[in-house]
Amino acid sequence: MLRRLLSTSTKSAMPMIRVATNVEQTKIPDDFEVKLTDLLTESMGKPRERIMVEVDAGRRIMHGATPGPVCHLTVKSIGCVGEKLNIQHTERVTSFVHGLLGVPKDKIIIEFYDLSPHQVGFNGTTVADAVAKREGK
Repeated sequence: MLRRLLSTSTKSAMPMIRVATNVEQTKIPDDFEVKLTDLLTESMGKPRERIMVEVDAGRRIMHGATPGPVCHLTVKSIGCVGEKLNIQHTERVTSFVHGLLGVPKDKIIIEFYDLSPHQVGFNGTTVADAVAKREGK
């Protein structure tokens, strides 16, 4: 039953992506979040309306004690992340950020977290509870 719950919730869960960078807000394209959402829709196989992107630009961030642009991304999702999938996601997101923001590829750091359905709240309940109710449990 738990396996079925996880399988069902993975299809509708909301991936949450946080982008923290020292690139100034004025240098972030207005459609950055939309383009990143579309890239993640393709890479993760999640519906566009389920993906949340937060951009925190102009941060005081340094990597390797050297000045210059840096980007730290955090990707949290119920499923659609894992050892092999994260390689694919990293390649795509790194190329995207490098292309749009000019951050060197070796200064783009991505963390992935595979969440359980009970760890994500949305629309007044948790994903686990919503899936259980939808299945009549």
